[in-house]
Amino acid sequence: MSTKLPFTKIVHNPKKSELVLANGHHFLVLNTSTGELIKSYPEDAKVEPVTDYYRCMSFNKDGSLLATSGENKQIIVWDTQDWTVKNTKPAYKRINAVQFTSDSSEIVAADKFGDVYNHSLKDDTPVSEEKQLPVLGHVSMVTDMVLTPDDKFVITSDRDEHIRVSRYPNGYNIECFCLGHTDVVTCIQLLPWNTSILVSAGGDGTIRLWDTLKGTQIQCLDLKEQIEPYKPTAADANSEDAIVSSISFDSATQRVAVAFAKSPAILLLAYKENKLEFEQTIVTESPVLDIAFDNESKLWISHDGAESISVYNEKVEKVPELTEKINKASVCQADKIFDLYTIFGLRKFLELPENLVTAYAEEAKNKKRKTTAA
Repeated sequence: MSTKLPFTKIVHNPKKSELVLANGHHFLVLNTSTGELIKSYPEDAKVEPVTDYYRCMSFNKDGSLLATSGENKQIIVWDTQDWTVKNTKPAYKRINAVQFTSDSSEIVAADKFGDVYNHSLKDDTPVSEEKQLPVLGHVSMVTDMVLTPDDKFVITSDRDEHIRVSRYPNGYNIECFCLGHTDVVTCIQLLPWNTSILVSAGGDGTIRLWDTLKGTQIQCLDLKEQIEPYKPTAADANSEDAIVSSISFDSATQRVAVAFAKSPAILLLAYKENKLEFEQTIVTESPVLDIAFDNESKLWISHDGAESISVYNEKVEKVPELTEKINKASVCQADKIFDLYTIFGLRKFLELPENLVTAYAEEAKNKKRKTTAA
């Protein structure tokens, strides 16, 4: 018996009213002002073992391009005018984060083995894995990455609670570290209305603000009390405590939404007097997979449940008429759905499978040899 695959990742265009929703080997596009579907699930899609082709999605600055990557180990650039493929780059290893440079001439990608690479969009000549040199490398898995707006710095977080600020593209020059988290860091982003401030969150139940280029902590806001009533039932030691899976920002209201893996709750924070403060909790009907603010201050939520998508307006009122069509739309049907909550495996309370331990150890041995000055 086949099961409906939920939308595992959502991302909103920075300029247009368009929300991209990842669904296995395909993605849909929704107009967030009208609720109309712009790009539907293909009718001729093959029923086959389904994996997550869109674990990472990122728009360029003007929203004209979308970069995606996932289990297919490819970085694909899409033209958002007609949703055709504009460029494809081999990733060789699974990607955890992608971002365009400010002029969209390069894509910067961080992989699960701790390396960050840049891929030129001006040159279509394939670069072999042996000749592709990393910008920087961690000895631990890179969990997230962000570039500063001027492209002078690349910021990376890892499984070992570290946040590193490195010069770009000469990543061997480390500007500073932002240290203080006591569990894996899962999300880092620059505050949209003040990009000198870095926001980080992860498995320790806190969200933190940093002076990006100094590495000094501005604020540590503990959210454990607010999320405690909505923690999922633990399956093992790694899932006993809540872990932040996604953060989203609304510049107009200066709000921050925080989602937690396998939890139905989203915490809304207000940014006042240069600090974050807890505002309220949105409790939904099923576990939240991802969140994204649109350009009209509405918060879109993808769910692991009967209702695939929900949306709340600026007054935190549910707007069901905008999600009628997307919740009735044809989506991927699979006999078996891949693990939707691998994020818990980033914790180190349980040992990694032996094959991954061996792979990471071999990769770590090669980092010094592979990483060279640009």
